[in-house]
Amino acid sequence: MMPLRTLFYSALLAFISLISPVIAHETVHPPGKKVEHPTKPSKPVVVPTKQSPTPTKVEHPTKPPKLPVIPPKKPAKPPIHPTKPENIKVTKAEFGVFRRDKGGKITFIPTKKVPLEEGLAYGWRLQLKNYKGKVTWKEIFRLPKLPLTWGTQNGENFSLSNNGTAAVTTRTDEVKKGIVKNSWTVTPGDPSGNHLIEVYIGDRHIASFEFEVVKPNQKKKK
Repeated sequence: MMPLRTLFYSALLAFISLISPVIAHETVHPPGKKVEHPTKPSKPVVVPTKQSPTPTKVEHPTKPPKLPVIPPKKPAKPPIHPTKPENIKVTKAEFGVFRRDKGGKITFIPTKKVPLEEGLAYGWRLQLKNYKGKVTWKEIFRLPKLPLTWGTQNGENFSLSNNGTAAVTTRTDEVKKGIVKNSWTVTPGDPSGNHLIEVYIGDRHIASFEFEVVKPNQKKKK
């Protein structure tokens, strides 16, 4: 029987002798060289060469690129909405005659007496409060009897009553300085007597003008 210590050293020496050839062949070789395989010397083993990645060159501009300057957008102007007929306020309603002086200047003279003079213009005007844009108005003109002629030159919507003593005019005007107006001209065959003009905006009655057309020798003071 072998002592335990002797048996341990004998086994250790035998184990070292077995693994020493393997350790001897695990030597690290430089990449790229051919080395013999430990078990098959006839077939060399090629250790692959590790290639480090090529660094990519990034060119930095000497000056930063100029970015386009986008100007701030101006706020859009609020659209002007037409005033509804029921919201229109009339601050002044006048009727009278329009006289032209030698220089061509036209003067409005308020009156309820219209001379029966050929070529004389007469009519009405309305002052609207804080109004901008267009307005569509309707006028009903009633005469005491049938005139010799009816006429209009503005191309508006114009119609007559069945007996021809009343005319209905509808027109759309651009309001300037808040004023809306219309006028007629005395022509041969127009009747004298009491006349009536009624003005509407939409379906809303705005004003009524009663006046008298008189012959020149019957003209009275205002």
